[in-house]
Parts: sequence; C-alpha cells; structure tokens
Amino acid sequence: MSLKYAIYDVFTDTAMAGNPLAVVFGADELDTMAMQAIAGEFNLSETVFITEPKGRDADYGLRIFTPVDELPFAGHPTVGATVALTLASGAGEGERRRFVLEETVGDVTADGRVNGPRSGSARFFAPRLPEQVGELPEFGAIADALDIMPGDLMDTSIQGGIWSAGVPFAIVPVRDADVLADIRIDLAAFETAFGGDAPVCAYVVAKASSTEHTTDWRVRMFGPNLGIAEDPATGGAAAAFAGLLAEQTGLGEGEHGVSLFQGVEMGRPSLIRLRLRMEGGKLADLMLGGDAVKIAEGELLAIPGADAQ
Repeated sequence: MSLKYAIYDVFTDTAMAGNPLAVVFGADELDTMAMQAIAGEFNLSETVFITEPKGRDADYGLRIFTPVDELPFAGHPTVGATVALTLASGAGEGERRRFVLEETVGDVTADGRVNGPRSGSARFFAPRLPEQVGELPEFGAIADALDIMPGDLMDTSIQGGIWSAGVPFAIVPVRDADVLADIRIDLAAFETAFGGDAPVCAYVVAKASSTEHTTDWRVRMFGPNLGIAEDPATGGAAAAFAGLLAEQTGLGEGEHGVSLFQGVEMGRPSLIRLRLRMEGGKLADLMLGGDAVKIAEGELLAIPGADAQ
C-alpha cells in the first residue's frame, strides 16, 4: 500500500514562506492511529488527509492532525486542501472549482482558484460562527508565560478572551507590534496560564503599526500543548478572532475586510484574509481566504498498520 502526498506552503504566494502543510490523498483505508503517526512523521503544524465523504452532501472528507492530536477544524488545512483539489481537478489558470468539504466540525463550503501550475488561492465560509467561550487568565500569569510586562497587556484597543469557531484560542491583545517581537515563551509558565484541564493555544494580537496597513493586525500563535511551539499562520485562530473583532471594534452594517499578518518573527510571513458581514449589529457571515503554493510531492511507502510494499 502506498499513498500520494504533496507539501504546500499556505497563506502565501511565495515558496518557503507561510505555513507548510502535508496533504495526503486517498486516505480512506487509514485509521486514526495511522493518520496520527503519519502526521507525527511529517512533524508539520498540521497534516490533512483527504477521504471520500461519509455524508451524501459533501464532495470530500477532511481529517486534520497536528503532530500530537486531531483537530475538528483548521483554516490552513482547509485552504491548502482546497487548492490541492482544485489543481488536481484539471482546472485551467484563472478557473475556479467549488467543493463541500466534510470536516469533523461540519461541512465547509470552499472554492479554489488556479493561479499557476503549482499555485492557487482558496476561500471558505466558516462552518461555525465564532463565540466567546471563556475569560483570559489574569495578566500576571499571561505576562510570565510570554515573558513580557503586565503593562503591555493593559493599553490595548480591545479586550481579550477565549473564543472559538470550532477550536478555542486565548486571544491576547498587546500594546503594539513591537511587543510581539519581544515574546519568549516560558513553557512552565505557559502551562500554568493556558494549560490545565482544558488547555488552549495563545493567539497574541496587535494593531498593525503606522508603516503597515493601519486597519489590519499583526499576530503570533503559540500552541506547545498541541506540539506547535509557534505557528506561522493559523486560520482557526483567525476565525475565532473575527468574533472578537465583530463584537468589540464597532463594525458597522455590511461587509468588512481584515488582513492578518502572521509568521513575520519566524521568517515565514503569512497573510490571512477575512471578510466579515455584519447584520443587525452582529456577525452574520465569515469568510476566510488565502493563497497556497505546492513545493513538493511524493509517495508514502511505509503506512502504519499495513504491510510494507
């Protein structure tokens, strides 16, 4: 038994930037343990397995794994898988394909566009609108976890919280983008602040500086509890953040575009595009989008639980 796979850099139009993703095709015969083992072998922030759907309304099934756990939903595998499926469909440059993707969180409607022989873009509607599911730890514990000053957490334009659009994230606003560059994770203090019975990743956000897009945001995401020291681009966290933005930034009726710049401090710059539609003072629809570039492809020859071929 062998399986085809490809590696994509996601939320970027440039190879060796953005967030790497392994896409494994035709994974129907793999069980959960095999998928987890393969994701651990790739050791990327996420690996997505494409299968036949279980329901009649979807085109493909997606299962998403970090090196240590399965996720019900994540944005960068959804974008990467959509681009991979679009390129595999035979669509020509500039053409689009629409898919319904069956993820654990629910069905996701996505469409992809071919930008070149190995590149494309994708956008999808969030399968679940974000909601606040908890409060942040106290500032002292957060400051210790991030090795910053408590004052860096106080002078901010928004209040933080734990928000989820399928996966919960602790959204931590800091004073400005300079503070983002100063963060150094203390693993023991991080476990104290964000661990416990229901551990969460920390999504640290700052308004972009005056030399950047002033209506947009700079972000970093730390998830050592998921085996991810730092993530270059995190679509699930971006979806959660959209809920906070809709509630706390006074967005008016209609559609609003927001760009999130992530991975800068890692040398893997990423761009996540959000489109929020406000109706009656509340978030009515949320779309996420980004680019992806294929950088490698190959064949898995060793499949856990299967005889070597």
